[in-house]
Amino acid sequence: MAALDGVEFGGLDAEVAVQKVLEETRKTVHPGVEGWVRQAVGTYLEDARWLADELGDVVLLPHRESRVLQHVSSPLEARVLTGWGRWYASADGAVREVRRLRVSRVGAGDDPSNLALAQLAAFGARAVGSVYRDMPVDVQGDAGPARRVRVVEIVVSDERVPKVVVDAAPEEVARRYRERAQPVASDVVFGGSRQPGSDCAQCKLRAECDALPHVPGLLGLDGNGTHRRVWSAATAGQYRICPAQAHLRDQRLPGDWSDHPAIRRGTLVHTWLEVAHSRLPYRACSEEDLPETHAGFAAELMTPDEYRQVRPFLLSHLEVCPLHANVTSVTAEPSTAAYDPVADVLVVAHPDLVYVADGRISYREQKTTGSSAAWDAGTLFERVPQLALAVCLVADGAFGGEAPVAGTVELEVMSPAGASLFSFDTGDAGVVERARAELVRLTGDWHTDVEFRARPGRHCATCPVARWCPDRHAADAGPIEVDGVLIDPRTGEILNEAPVTGRAQAVASAAGEPDPDDEPPF
Repeated sequence: MAALDGVEFGGLDAEVAVQKVLEETRKTVHPGVEGWVRQAVGTYLEDARWLADELGDVVLLPHRESRVLQHVSSPLEARVLTGWGRWYASADGAVREVRRLRVSRVGAGDDPSNLALAQLAAFGARAVGSVYRDMPVDVQGDAGPARRVRVVEIVVSDERVPKVVVDAAPEEVARRYRERAQPVASDVVFGGSRQPGSDCAQCKLRAECDALPHVPGLLGLDGNGTHRRVWSAATAGQYRICPAQAHLRDQRLPGDWSDHPAIRRGTLVHTWLEVAHSRLPYRACSEEDLPETHAGFAAELMTPDEYRQVRPFLLSHLEVCPLHANVTSVTAEPSTAAYDPVADVLVVAHPDLVYVADGRISYREQKTTGSSAAWDAGTLFERVPQLALAVCLVADGAFGGEAPVAGTVELEVMSPAGASLFSFDTGDAGVVERARAELVRLTGDWHTDVEFRARPGRHCATCPVARWCPDRHAADAGPIEVDGVLIDPRTGEILNEAPVTGRAQAVASAAGEPDPDDEPPF
């Protein structure tokens, strides 16, 4: 945005504007982020030329000021609606346009946020003061009223035509806003339930929020790092492969994911299990849920061919389904977070299943594999960092409230030949000590790293953000070898019988198991 300001308001060449912003930034910008910014600026300006041609005789001028709608009910209370984007209008104010920058995906025209942007363009005033600090915000009007309002989405990471999602008269904009967006705005103003997640890192209510567990010493680190950070088991795997990969994914740069059938298979298995374990009343998965002649309830989740591929894995799950026990609470695929104030790190986790049975909490991770290689219980904390994190979260009471502190962490590995189930008692001091030591090992270097240098190699073939990295290794054909382990770069499948190290497992998981929190927020 700063570079585009330099082009549109400073008259700078795009490359000069980008370089100027990079040099003036307070913190050093990672080479991968720099590469993405350069492409994003070039893509936006090319799309802006396309939009100018599309509008024909209508000439739009850029505005520095964002638009606001505000209501001041008292000297101490103001409600302000504003939006983030790039704002344009014709000289007479009759045609107004807001361009929404998207990282990797395009939204729908009736998305409430797009309708809110249209409402702002149609009826909002241009903010002269700060929309974040002033109350009320100082504004200025336009030369005349709006007659045509447009909202355009531009995906700055790919070469695709901009999408005009709203093009309407102000009256139509107002009607659609009242129907679709105003209820959402009301919910935001008056609040709702709290759900801890990665956003908690910057939330001003974090210190007082009773929904976010505060767990001093969760990661076993001695003190704060350079700034507040967000960490998950996915971060651990990415950093273990390559610090640059971890940083670029933390910056939410768009990734290139494989669409190999083996990856689709794992996603479908998890989707089926989530639906099956969320049924009320709670009941164990059974053979009746997996008919041979038709897909059953899976028909709404996958194609018949996909069902035939995943059915052998799901059949192996039946013997270890946790709902055979006397369960009183089941949550499939939840997201959770806990704050470690000693390390100043927000820890985020995505369990596959959390349930309470016979008064004891259990946290289960589930994996699929087409390999016949056995999993070594003694190396599972290194190979699957989610388990070490889960042990510490449960043992430290991160699942507080009604849930007990003592519990079990489980790993379920499904294959067509059967399922294996590994369990760890969080009441066992030795288990917790081993898990804590693994967390310290995984987070120690990451916690103080400010450079995130690339560690290129053949594993770059599986890196979803490799296209942004100037140090990436040229991809070549054939399996990737990591610590003697051969890995299919398309699927993450382990191809030989060698002992699987933590780094080899991290490379395999990066190819075959996209992080559920990877989707860019805009």
